[in-house]
Amino acid sequence: MSRARAVAGAVLFAVAAAIRSESPSPDEGAPLLGLAIEFEKPPSAQIERQALAQVRSTGVSLFALSVSWSAAEPAREQYRVADVTRSARILRQSGASLHLDLPLVSGRSRDVPADLAGFAFDDPKLSIRLGRLLDALRPALLDVSTLSLGYEADAYFADKPEELKAFRRLFDGAVEFLHKLAPHLAVGVTTAAPTESVAPEVAARLHQKSPVLFYIYAPFARGKPFLHRAPDALEEDWKRLLGGAGGRPIAFPEIGYSSAAENGSSLAMQAEFVRRLRRFLSSSDGKKLLFARYVGWRDPSPQLYRVDPNASETVRRRAAFLANRGLQGPGGEAKPAWREWVRGAK
Repeated sequence: MSRARAVAGAVLFAVAAAIRSESPSPDEGAPLLGLAIEFEKPPSAQIERQALAQVRSTGVSLFALSVSWSAAEPAREQYRVADVTRSARILRQSGASLHLDLPLVSGRSRDVPADLAGFAFDDPKLSIRLGRLLDALRPALLDVSTLSLGYEADAYFADKPEELKAFRRLFDGAVEFLHKLAPHLAVGVTTAAPTESVAPEVAARLHQKSPVLFYIYAPFARGKPFLHRAPDALEEDWKRLLGGAGGRPIAFPEIGYSSAAENGSSLAMQAEFVRRLRRFLSSSDGKKLLFARYVGWRDPSPQLYRVDPNASETVRRRAAFLANRGLQGPGGEAKPAWREWVRGAK
């Protein structure tokens, strides 16, 4: 799934005041609401300002930033973190809450500096360097509420049991270190929700000692990738997750629901999913369910996810999902889901 983020640091100076003045206050005690704004090309300051103001006017108060370790540390102990630090500060000053991804693994990929590529996750050399990166990120972490150290991590570790053990030892050490560095920060690892995970038992082990549980959620039929279940699956799934959390908070960094027939859906079904999402959030305890972030604001251009006519059914359904999960069409035309999203803010 796409992980493009909603903000570009160079533009944020121009938009902070606008999104502060145009944003309604979130409901007291309710979970925070996020919406990913994704651009295929870097937008102008005016376009980004308008986009941020539009989504903030619908009750959006949660934004996500992402840091790649290999990009943030291009050479040993030389850090490029000024942009994320600046972006975090500006968004916090605008009244937003922030989630940060620092994915040591993402899907089937591992992201560490090149000189650490051959080291196990629990090797002291790697853990010391991670600590120094986190220390360099401390100014940004002070403006962030939640931090994830892996993305679709259940997919990465599904067939790597020894790496999983090493990662869990690294994660436990990182949680202890961050508790001292930024005591307010809730730390976890993002996996697919149990109903969608390719390896739910691996996801459970990743979450075993996590202070917060991060899930990617798009209700698909078991054994039928990218074929949606009915929109009312959300209530049952989320109640079960909250009931089994063992007192720990849950958050959803990525939620999606396609409007395409290829995914067993329709414009009406997507709108119904959005209606149920906003209704569930409005009646939930924000201490138990921290936030839910829908991806995304608009569909990409049709050319972005074209597939070969002879591609497998799974490949075609995946492309349809990524191309049709936006609340608006590619040109900003409102889908029924967007109208439902706006209605939910009133």
